Amino acid sequence: MQMVGDTPRRILVGLEHSEEAGAGVRRAVAMARAGNAELTLVHVAVPPPAWAGVGMLALPLVEDVETMGCDLVRRTVEELPDDIAVRWHLVSGPEACGGISRARCVRRALRCALERGGHDVLVLGTGVRPGRIAGPLARELGKRVIAVPYAVPAGVAGGADRPRPVLAD
Repeated sequence: MQMVGDTPRRILVGLEHSEEAGAGVRRAVAMARAGNAELTLVHVAVPPPAWAGVGMLALPLVEDVETMGCDLVRRTVEELPDDIAVRWHLVSGPEACGGISRARCVRRALRCALERGGHDVLVLGTGVRPGRIAGPLARELGKRVIAVPYAVPAGVAGGADRPRPVLAD
């Protein structure tokens, strides 16, 4: 780790296909600007279970998961401010597996990315409370995990009329 005081120098940000993930990205951008830190965006493309496709049907499903993950990360990088140093990668294949549940696979992959990349903190956008991914990681890794709750703006009901969070101010 390369923290300077309480300021992280390398920040890992977990991305997924949800509005909540934007809250984590915004917090990470603010942290990076405040401490001149480097961001690493990571998406874990968990392959579909074996029973989801048989034979020739399984390969397109795996490719779709990886393609959608790469597209998500690239769009997020494009929306980041130009003054932020950013890296990104997609965790897929055997590195994205390793558990019975999808959440367990994602937690394992994020934990490995945090350690292998020498990151100081992992920032995850969550719902009102940390869920099946951020909650267990926060209990295990303590202050190295920052769970950022996504708050629905006042006067906005849930569902389809919820606005998409802006990734950068």
